[in-house]
Amino acid sequence: MRFTRTRRARVSAVVAAALGAGMIGGVAANAVSGSTPVPAGSYLFTAKIQNELASCTGALVDPSWVITTTGCFPEATQANSGRAPDRPTTVTVGRTDLTGSGGHVLAVTALVPHATRDVVLAQLAQPVTTVAPVALGSVALGGEQLVAAGFGRTATEWVPTRLHAGTFTVQNVTAGSVAIDGAATGATLCRGDAGGPLLREVAGTPTLVALHGSSWQGGCLAETETRRTAIEVRVDDLGDWIHASTADDYVALPASGTLLDTRTDTGGAKGLKAGGSTTTFRVLGTAGVPAYGVSAVLVDVAAISPTATTHLTAFPGGTPQPATSTVNAHKGDIISATQVVRVGADGTLSVYTNSGDTHIMVDVHGYFRAGSVEASPAGGGFVAVPHRRVADTRDGTGTTKGTVPSGGTRTIALTGGTIPVGATGALLDIAVVGATGPGYLRAYPTGGPVETRSLLDYVSGITSQGVAVKLSANGQVTIENRGPAVHLVISVQGYVTATARTGAGLRLTPPTRVLNTTADQGVAVPANGTVAVQLSGANGIPSAGLAGAIVNLAVVKPTGTGFLAVKPDSGAAFVSGDPSVLNFTAGQHARASMVVVQGGKFDPVRRVGQDGRILIKNVSGGTIHLLVDLHGWFGPARIG
Repeated sequence: MRFTRTRRARVSAVVAAALGAGMIGGVAANAVSGSTPVPAGSYLFTAKIQNELASCTGALVDPSWVITTTGCFPEATQANSGRAPDRPTTVTVGRTDLTGSGGHVLAVTALVPHATRDVVLAQLAQPVTTVAPVALGSVALGGEQLVAAGFGRTATEWVPTRLHAGTFTVQNVTAGSVAIDGAATGATLCRGDAGGPLLREVAGTPTLVALHGSSWQGGCLAETETRRTAIEVRVDDLGDWIHASTADDYVALPASGTLLDTRTDTGGAKGLKAGGSTTTFRVLGTAGVPAYGVSAVLVDVAAISPTATTHLTAFPGGTPQPATSTVNAHKGDIISATQVVRVGADGTLSVYTNSGDTHIMVDVHGYFRAGSVEASPAGGGFVAVPHRRVADTRDGTGTTKGTVPSGGTRTIALTGGTIPVGATGALLDIAVVGATGPGYLRAYPTGGPVETRSLLDYVSGITSQGVAVKLSANGQVTIENRGPAVHLVISVQGYVTATARTGAGLRLTPPTRVLNTTADQGVAVPANGTVAVQLSGANGIPSAGLAGAIVNLAVVKPTGTGFLAVKPDSGAAFVSGDPSVLNFTAGQHARASMVVVQGGKFDPVRRVGQDGRILIKNVSGGTIHLLVDLHGWFGPARIG
């Protein structure tokens, strides 16, 4: 970013990269002098922000977010908070030498400006998990020596390829700014440094105090000015705002809407979809989803009467089709599955049809906000919980005993136990048992408006799916059966909190297959056998801090009838009565379901368990093949 010649002016457009000449003092092993770049591996959270016209500097403050000054993105205003930049922009982070190949180069997908300070958050296309975000420090003190880093111009280079840093003395501090001077050390801030971090070193660990705002640029290449003072923008007191803005909180729609129905022209793709085809349709600004500021949607994807056994795969529009599946269907089935899907950069989703001809229907139940969105209601965080059965109409657990007739309802109270009072939604596994034909379920907060669209489409026999439901103020949900009389078996997997300040925000990953027992003549999971699946430490998830994960499980070619049980690997064994997910029947080609599960934790006392690992048990008398696809994860829950 270009620094203006007046301290009071905001930083404007950008032309170069790297921080000014000078030396770093009091930085232990990271100390450099003159115009020497920082050593490799130092300040990896410092980001180079670049588009076709300009560049500036920022800092990673969350795995999915970089903070910088608004001069880097002058288009970011409160009126368009949550929208993408006007020009395609990339962020390079984790790389102190831009000519190297380390770190990450990611697109910016959304901007969230602060209401009163020249600060903006830029969301990355996917989380950065190999670089630790920088933590906020305490307020700067007069006379204190702080370190400034950046990718701007130096005293000798127009466009450096290395990160530089220098030491500045704090002159004074106001409510929103910090005045600094590099005269004593020969340090300066130049064009391209704007938005970069001003840091305090404590025991070798840097913390973020402010961002580079405006500078006199004394000592920068081609500048005649001699003053090395600058005005920084304080961020040490913006912790609450960063916390609220970087959480992809979940917002349930007042009523679900249809994004695509190929039987009609909804979604603009009318007609049967052939095997091998991909259908792309608009999401943003459709069916109640905001036109911007949305990172992902929670959708119900249905295959309707395919002419052959097939599977559908939902994925972000404009991206390569992943080798995963969303819903598996037999010839003639009407069956659906719930999935969280990132929205493509162009505001679309795509659904791939594997084989045969089929109609496709996609309903949306809610969305995840990409930071604060002006026109969007407040959302909630998510908390994964140990799976627990909460209702079973076969024995009267949690509800009335007996089948739910066609057109009948069951009301289930979900809060007050595993789910706390005040939760606004729940993630459930619902098994429809004993169906003599096809049908579907609807769900709505008890006493609220009746939902008109399907929550879960089922087929004859047993159908089990992970679904999200809204709760009434007293924590109840009403489920309506629109098909033959059936039993319902319901287990809870997690809940949505009443505010984004609690629970955890979603971290989406590209759909990734993490287990495939059919590959390379793999060995089937035996009857009552258990499989361990490591999620963290790879797949875009840190080694620790996994509070929950969204996975899609598929059982292929089971030789017996049964179900899966899933739990975190925390040292506890599976026991009789563990809740089921994904019921299956011998001879089925495949069945799939979304599951949310806590991540395992190592117990140092008993020395059991494994961080970030889950266990999956085949509770049946036959063998199965198992596919596990990872779609996202949740970090440690916020507590307020």
